[in-house]
Amino acid sequence: MSAAVSQGTAPLLEVRDLVKHFAIGGQGLFARSLGRVHALNGVSFAIGPGETLALVGESGCGKTTTARVIARLYRPDSGSVLFKGTDLAMLKGRKLKSARRALQMVFQDPYGSLNPRLPVSAIIGEPLVIHRLGTATERHHRVETMMVQVGLNPRDADHYPHQFSGGQRQRIAIARALVLEPELIIADEPLSALDVSIQSQILNLLKDIQEDRGLAFLFITHDLAVVDYFADRVAVMYLGHIVEIAPRAALFSTPRHPYSLALIDAIPVPGGGKRRLGTATAGDVPNPASPPSGCPFHPRCARATEVCRETMPALAGVPNQAEHQVACHHPLEDGALEGGAGPATGAPRQ
Repeated sequence: MSAAVSQGTAPLLEVRDLVKHFAIGGQGLFARSLGRVHALNGVSFAIGPGETLALVGESGCGKTTTARVIARLYRPDSGSVLFKGTDLAMLKGRKLKSARRALQMVFQDPYGSLNPRLPVSAIIGEPLVIHRLGTATERHHRVETMMVQVGLNPRDADHYPHQFSGGQRQRIAIARALVLEPELIIADEPLSALDVSIQSQILNLLKDIQEDRGLAFLFITHDLAVVDYFADRVAVMYLGHIVEIAPRAALFSTPRHPYSLALIDAIPVPGGGKRRLGTATAGDVPNPASPPSGCPFHPRCARATEVCRETMPALAGVPNQAEHQVACHHPLEDGALEGGAGPATGAPRQ
């Protein structure tokens, strides 16, 4: 839980035991399903007002599926998504439309998420039209204000997406998300399609907007260097499971899950070195259509024992650290990392 939640403040967003599977093949009335992709398997976390939770993990771990289920682009198979105490999975029609005013999404591809047939003024102003907010004059003024706030020139309001650079297109997408004055933004890999020099500009823009408006973010990324700069807390995801949740500083200094440690070890550092030694994971990510039994990470984990192969560990609190949770039968211990920068030592507990 976030600090805000742990102090008694109700979470803005609470995800409980979210499950989402996708059928493989089987198109048509009489077609036979070839199996199911286990995209989400009991995902749970919470975000407090004004907080940034980063959701991290390798490609294919279920990060984008989580975002799309929260935004109700997908329906969950089971579980609940409580936004301000209301289960979004149960809403329909006008009630769902009303809830979406306060929850907006910025997609990964800044070009594919924009309608190429509409000028920028129409793209940014479309949410206002959908929700019937303001007169045409008021909407026009609101669009111009938003363009200025995200660093775009209002004189370009009649231009089309193809006339802008990648960074400018992402600013357009951010302006569209902000125009309804939401309380939570789901940012799904908003930097990955941009050049490195542009990434820092967009990241600083998001940070400035958050400080100005008190927005909460679910920030989805595979780049832990970005997380270290932007997030308050971090949720580490692996093969449809949350394996660790912790405050940013705690995760980077004393990760408890071997997978978290491996992700941190992979962060490039100046000079070509690594932050930690001997923590690389073996093998590839298992097929989500045929996930391993027990802990999903055990085929790649050097600390795995028989219990790891048989039983899925529950996400549980770390002793004396209420905000730090880990799902591991043999979590890394205090002092197991040399100065917070070395691999785990000693045999795992039996």
